Amino acid sequence: MAEVAKPAGLAFDVMVPAHGHLELTIKCLESIYLNTKLPFHLIVTDDSTDLTPLWLNQFCKEHDNVTYIHSDVPYKSGNQFFNRALAHCKTPFMAMVMNSIRVEPDWEQGALQVMNSDPKVGLVGFKCLFPDGRIESAGIKMMEYLPCDMGRDLPGHRFSYVIPMEIVQWAFAMVRVEAAKGNLDENTFHGFRGWDDIDNCFVLRKAGWKVFYCGASVGYHEPRATRGNDSEEAAKENRENGQAFYKRWGFWDNFIKQHPDGNVHATPEIAKIATFASYGRD
Repeated sequence: MAEVAKPAGLAFDVMVPAHGHLELTIKCLESIYLNTKLPFHLIVTDDSTDLTPLWLNQFCKEHDNVTYIHSDVPYKSGNQFFNRALAHCKTPFMAMVMNSIRVEPDWEQGALQVMNSDPKVGLVGFKCLFPDGRIESAGIKMMEYLPCDMGRDLPGHRFSYVIPMEIVQWAFAMVRVEAAKGNLDENTFHGFRGWDDIDNCFVLRKAGWKVFYCGASVGYHEPRATRGNDSEEAAKENRENGQAFYKRWGFWDNFIKQHPDGNVHATPEIAKIATFASYGRD
C-alpha cells in the first residue's frame, strides 16, 4: 500500500469528547500532540461540569488548531458527540479518540493509508489495548448473531494487519466525513451503554461504505473510565440496546430461536471461539 501523501494543509481532524475526568483529557491530548506527525485540527466536544471547561479554555489560548464546543446540557449519546464534531470538520477525515485513550506514535499513519487507498472506505478501526498491553479490540465479527471482539486478551503485537472487518469500535477510529455526516442517529439506544458503535457500522456498510481494521494504528484505552459502570441498571440498559439492535437489523427471529429468554449473552460455544464483549462497552 502506498505511503500517505502529505497534503499542503491539514491532513485530518481529531475529535476528542470530554465528560469530566480532566486528568484523562489531559493525558489524551498530551499524547495526541506528542505522537501525531501529520498536521491536524482538534475538535473537543465537552459536556463536563468539573474544571475541564476552565482548563480547555486555557488550552485553546495556547494552541491555534483547536475548536472547542461546550454544552451545559449533558449529551445523551455518543452520536451527539460525533455529529457535533462532524459539523466542524475541516478535512475529509475525522479521527475519533475518546478522552480515555492515549495514542501511540504514528497512530494516524496506517489508517490514512487505508482511507487514501480506496475512496469507498468509510471507516477504519484502530487497535485498542488495555493499559497492560493486552488487546481490548481488534475488530468485531458477528458470530451466530453475537458481536465478538477479535483478539481480545491476546498480546498487543497480534492482529497488526489491515483487513476488511464487519464492525469496529468507535472509541478509537477514523471515519470519512462524507460517509458519516448526516447518517448517525442520535438517542436510538440508551446512551453510552454499548451497541451504538456496532449499529453505526451497519449503517455505513448498508450505505455502501467499507469498514476496515488497521492494527498499525494503536492506542491504550482505560475501559469504563468516563461513563461506563458495572451497575445493574447499566447492564439492563446494555441488554435492551442489544435487543433493539437485533430487531432493528432483522436478526431478532433467528436470535430468539437460539436464545428463548431474549437475553443478549454469549453461549459457551461462542466463548470458545472469541471473547464476547457487549457488557460494559463504552
